[in-house]
This record gives sequence, structure tokens and C-alpha cells, in this order.
Amino acid sequence: MKKRKKLGAERLSEFFRQFSVLVESGLSIPETLEIMQQDDTDREFCLACRKLGAFMTEGKTVGDAMEETGRFPEPAIQMIRAAEMSGQLVRTTARLAVHYEKEHRTEGKIRSAVLYPKILVLMMIFLMLFVFLEILPTLEPILVDVTLPLLTRILMGISHFLYAYRYFLPVAAVMILAGWKILTERVWFRYSYDRVICKFPVVGRQIRIICTARFCENMSSLYSSGLPITSCLKYTEGTTGNMYLDREIRTIMERGILLSEAIRESGGFEKKLAAVIVTGEEAGHLDKMLERIAGSYEHESDLALNKLVNLLEPVMILLIGIFTGILILGIMEPMWNMYGSIR
Repeated sequence: MKKRKKLGAERLSEFFRQFSVLVESGLSIPETLEIMQQDDTDREFCLACRKLGAFMTEGKTVGDAMEETGRFPEPAIQMIRAAEMSGQLVRTTARLAVHYEKEHRTEGKIRSAVLYPKILVLMMIFLMLFVFLEILPTLEPILVDVTLPLLTRILMGISHFLYAYRYFLPVAAVMILAGWKILTERVWFRYSYDRVICKFPVVGRQIRIICTARFCENMSSLYSSGLPITSCLKYTEGTTGNMYLDREIRTIMERGILLSEAIRESGGFEKKLAAVIVTGEEAGHLDKMLERIAGSYEHESDLALNKLVNLLEPVMILLIGIFTGILILGIMEPMWNMYGSIR
């Protein structure tokens, strides 16, 4: 089967919400899908509903039809299959709607958090190019008879190099971005990069909190739908957004011990998580405990995002300040020397 692009969290939330409301109102599943596919505001959403309805007319269950479309994530498919067997399809789809709404909200917060640092980086790059391609070439004829200090000579050398290859700079930028994208798709690089990020002082703990919140939310949704803990771990792998923590989940699966013990011995997740889960295991209410800890970590995830932004902003401003100071010093020092020799 040809691999198709999955529906995003926003569209998944909308799909499961509409599906739950329409089925609960008494409509059959084919009627529900027929109504949903009339939404022409999103072509991918409409096509997914149409494909789902077509596969169901062939006699497939909802879960199997979702898998055939190639538009739905594996955890959602498994939850729907479990719900069909237990007769809780409406409840599960309503829960999935809430789950993907939270995921969409989290993704939006992450995008907003990294937007400001991205703008600062772009400003710094444009400032650098303006100085090296416009200001320094203009000043060079003035300083031709002046003995240049080391810093100025270095800046002039960089300016000559960038000016000589200025027409290749856009190509170089595209190649760097493409190279970074290729590297991040390599398992060994992504694992090493995510591991370093998780172990990084201060920032690492905030990243772990955000990823732990995703892990708890997905585990809570899957386990409450009736799936066994091993299946929950299997389908949770790949949902944290961090390959290092995803491998920790795989290690937990392979060890075959209690979830709380495995998390306690792993080096990736927050230690507090194990203490809370062991309470649920002993009381026999792991589903309720996972739901509560998911809600708690959702709040902590929001705080962690705010802390990350508060940490990144001054660091980026400091870097821009240092870079600007070096440029000013490199430009002004020979001017001061020239002024001193005239006096």
C-alpha cells in the first residue's frame, strides 16, 4: 500500500469529535462518514472520510478501514479496535478527540516558543551579511594605508571570502538546511542529538518534562481504551518527539518488568513518574493514576515551555550583543588608530 501523509493533530481532533457526536446521536457509521465527507474546507480530511467509508462498505471494521486509508496514526487505530471489541466506540472516539486537541495545543505552544529565537537568529544572520558585504567593503579603501589589528584582519578576510562567493550564498544556505534535514532523519544522529539535549543542564530537564507529559497522555489514552500495558508501550513509542526517550520505552518493553520499576531504572524519564505509577499499580487503578499524572504533567509541560523561552531569550540576546560588540570593535579599532596617528 502506498504510504500517505497522516492527518495532523488538529484534523484528527476534529474527525474524532464529529464522529463521536454523530454516532452518539443515533446515526450509523456509514451515514456519519457520508456527512463528514461533505466538509470541503480540507481536501485531505474529506478524502480520508471518503476512503474510510469505501473500505467499510467492503466489510472492514472501523479500525481495519482506518489502517487501510494510511491517514491515521497507529495508536488511534489500536484504540479504535479495542473499543469495537468492548463496545465503547463513542467513548473512545470522544477521548481521542480530547487527546488530539491537547496534542495540537502542545504543538502550537512549541511552535510559538521557538518562533522568537528563530527570528533573533535570522536577524543576526542578516546583520552579519550586511556588515560583511556592505559596511566592510566600503571601509576598506579608507583603511588601505593603516596597519590593521588582528581582529580587523580576520573580519576583512571573512568579508573578502563572502563577497567573492556572494552569489553562491543562497545555494550554500539551501545545502546546509537540506544537510541538516538529512542528518536529523538518520537514526544514529537523531538519537545522539536527542540524548545530548535531554542530558543538557537546565534545558534538558525542561525537555524531559515536555516529553514525559506526552508519554503520560498517550499511555493514559491507550491503557484506558482496554489495551494491555505491553501494547500501550509499543504504540507509545515514537510519540514523545524524542528518539532517546523512545528507545527508553523500547527498553522498558523488552525487560518485561513492572512499568514503575522500568521507569525508575531508566535514565530518561522524570523519576517522580515512577513513584506515582507504583501507587496505581499497588492499588489496581493504574488507568486512573495515569490519567491524573497526565493532567499534572500537562500543566508542568506548559511551565517547562515558558521556562525554555525565558532561558532562550536572554541567551540569544547575549549572543547578538557579543557578535555586535566584536564587529564594532573590529571596525572602530583601526579608525581610532588612524585618528591617533593624525594627531
